[in-house]
Amino acid sequence: MALNPSPQRQSVVTFPTPNVNDILFYESVDAEQVGTDIPEYGSKHPDSKKWPNHRLVHVEAADPKQQNRYYRYYYAADQLDQDNDNWSHTEADIGGTKFDAVARDYVIRRSEFNPELPAMGATMPNVPVDKFPSSARVDELGHNYNDTYVLAQRKQTPINDKVLNGLYVIEQRVYVKKVPIYRLDFDEFFSQTNYTKQTLMYATEQVVVNAVSYPISALAKDPNSPYWKLTTGGILRTVQQLSDNWYAVTKQQVVNTTATDSAGNVVGGLYGYNTTVNFSFPPVLGDIYFDPWEKRSGAITFSPRVTYLKGAYRGPCKATVSGSWSLNQPTLTGLTKTMQPESIAVSTPYFNLRVRETLHGPVTVRVDNGTEDETYVRTAGKYDFDATNHTDWPPFLIVSSTSKKFRGGYLKEDTIVYAPPST
Repeated sequence: MALNPSPQRQSVVTFPTPNVNDILFYESVDAEQVGTDIPEYGSKHPDSKKWPNHRLVHVEAADPKQQNRYYRYYYAADQLDQDNDNWSHTEADIGGTKFDAVARDYVIRRSEFNPELPAMGATMPNVPVDKFPSSARVDELGHNYNDTYVLAQRKQTPINDKVLNGLYVIEQRVYVKKVPIYRLDFDEFFSQTNYTKQTLMYATEQVVVNAVSYPISALAKDPNSPYWKLTTGGILRTVQQLSDNWYAVTKQQVVNTTATDSAGNVVGGLYGYNTTVNFSFPPVLGDIYFDPWEKRSGAITFSPRVTYLKGAYRGPCKATVSGSWSLNQPTLTGLTKTMQPESIAVSTPYFNLRVRETLHGPVTVRVDNGTEDETYVRTAGKYDFDATNHTDWPPFLIVSSTSKKFRGGYLKEDTIVYAPPST
């Protein structure tokens, strides 16, 4: 309790905020000393030096038995500059999730109180200046956002005075710091790191889908919205309603399609490794020779002789397996034509040629017994054999290209087998 310099006025003060300039108080007034004419509500306090911002808000008899002499004049500072010192750090619980927050207490005249203003999700005043600055940031996809405080909760508390409680309300507003919450997880399959990002959104906060804005509360009820579909970039969004008005939107990298290697090349959604597989390579024909053999009678016969560039191989071969992820079903890689060796056979009275299945180019076998053969008249022939589909071992063969459903999209996998060394 404090006394006003004028003896006919005695002040009783209350402090709704830490700032002494934001005082609500009443004065006990002796009407015989100051007069019976009650000032109009809204009149400034007579002591303008001490109470420059206070105005008369209510008058009542201090003692009903002496209602013509003693009164209580209630004064309050309207338009209080409360944001400078009405704050405190706290923690807000929204649907079981904890958020850093700032609590602010506001003393508001009941006649001016609007429970809808400021709107939920509104940005907290930046008062004291630069005490709670917001920072413009860019997320991993290049989207802009501000890590600022927004209104998340509000509640009213009574004033410890029945008269002032009828005139004023104290509202506590809790502002949560709206920043994305990240989690990083190692994706062993692709040997990459994927992120998960959770963002707090108010019910009326707008989200753009195909150039059209929707409140998040509406999208949360529409499971068929494209907003919840897996993207070509491997991003999947989900939503959880935390309370009547708040939603947690989670953006998860199902597959990290943006990862890069040490050289800066995009390798996201790709993988590859070396291995060995058992594979068969047929022999490769070299040349066919006809060695002459002279009989004692002087006749000449011929004996075929076959050489090979490469012999047959069956066993482990070096191989690589490479894979890639895509949202839509991919086009499979064309397989290398299977090596198809073919045999060569020519039978004449002079020789029998038998060449096992090989890879070879075009082969022509010519026969001409001349005019001096004692047994057969002159005969000339030509036997042509087309080249096989491969004339030699290819350096590598794409032996397999498959796709299967994987993480909401498709996983394509190619297997390449390399020819063994020829020496």
